Amino acid sequence: MSGVYFHIPFCRQLCHYCAFHKSISLQAKEDMLECLKLELKLRKDYLGDNSLTTIYFGGGTPSVYQANEIESLIEEVAKYFIIEPNAEITLEANPDDLTEKYLQELAKTRVNRLSVGIQSFHDEDLILMNRRHTGKEAFDAIRRAQAFGFDNISVDQIYGVPGLTMEKWKEKLELVFDLNVQHISSYHLMFDPNTIFTKKLEKGQLVEMDEEDSFEQFNYLIDVARKHGFVHYEISNFSKEGYISEHNSSYWKQKKYLGIGPSAHSYNLEQREWNIANNYKYITAIRNNESFSEKEDLSEYDRFNDFVLTSLRTYWGMDLELVRTDFGEKLYQHCILKTKKYLSSEHIRQEKNSIILNDKGVFVSNDIMSDFFWVEEE
Repeated sequence: MSGVYFHIPFCRQLCHYCAFHKSISLQAKEDMLECLKLELKLRKDYLGDNSLTTIYFGGGTPSVYQANEIESLIEEVAKYFIIEPNAEITLEANPDDLTEKYLQELAKTRVNRLSVGIQSFHDEDLILMNRRHTGKEAFDAIRRAQAFGFDNISVDQIYGVPGLTMEKWKEKLELVFDLNVQHISSYHLMFDPNTIFTKKLEKGQLVEMDEEDSFEQFNYLIDVARKHGFVHYEISNFSKEGYISEHNSSYWKQKKYLGIGPSAHSYNLEQREWNIANNYKYITAIRNNESFSEKEDLSEYDRFNDFVLTSLRTYWGMDLELVRTDFGEKLYQHCILKTKKYLSSEHIRQEKNSIILNDKGVFVSNDIMSDFFWVEEE
């Protein structure tokens, strides 16, 4: 069972924190749609198994495409793959795109899950981030989507934003819970290279939030989400029972996926592959049947490090017996040594054969995962 991801590289406006590949010019929308379908045909054999349990439209802002255009991509997928009857089909959308007319048309498609980029309900935060919607527009968009029958909705929220007090953070989350959504993705604001936020930070126009304050916001999120019946199943993701993101879970469970579109990544258990992150070059290469991607063959240690990275992000944790059977005694003993270290520091807990990050460990997860990686000596 596999998944297909479409990267839709268009946005109507540039968010100041975003480092994903995108363009605010929509002139190439029709050409891109054609080339996404062409790439799908070119790479229909990449996954081997042609049965799909998930399709995900990410970006960028996929909701720049009309509902019938999204459905045309799903129909194209169905030409080359078997889409399982209960497949999860997700569309990322901006709140201001979810008009009554758009939702009416979208409800006729096979899209059955929405991931809505709200980020904040406070207008001052939205202005700072250069979002196109207001807090009220975001709240109303979710209510409209529910009225049109969408009952599997995820919302994005960002914490650690300069000026975000605990009081405002609590207010934001209370509004999320009032909406009765099924899934929350919440990320700490990152100052990624080449973003407007990073440039402002370097000029002293923004001040990064103190780590202790960020940690307090994260811990509050974990506690209040649990009280509202959400499972903290991955570092940045919370869901009601039965509403875990199946597509994203395929990344964390080491399942195969095919990425379509500029900058999209693919993985078939043996190789990682990534497409060129340039719209014009991608379209030109696809039309001329030229190379549009790079690939990397994975060594045993690469696969082990991928396993560490993905499994430790989740509440399923890393199965030590699976390490022993799949990667051998040397890497198993390496993990045992690291496990003792983090059990002592109370960053992880052990349940039967699996080690799982606790709340303290989740906040410094990158450091812990890096320490578990196997690095070959020069």
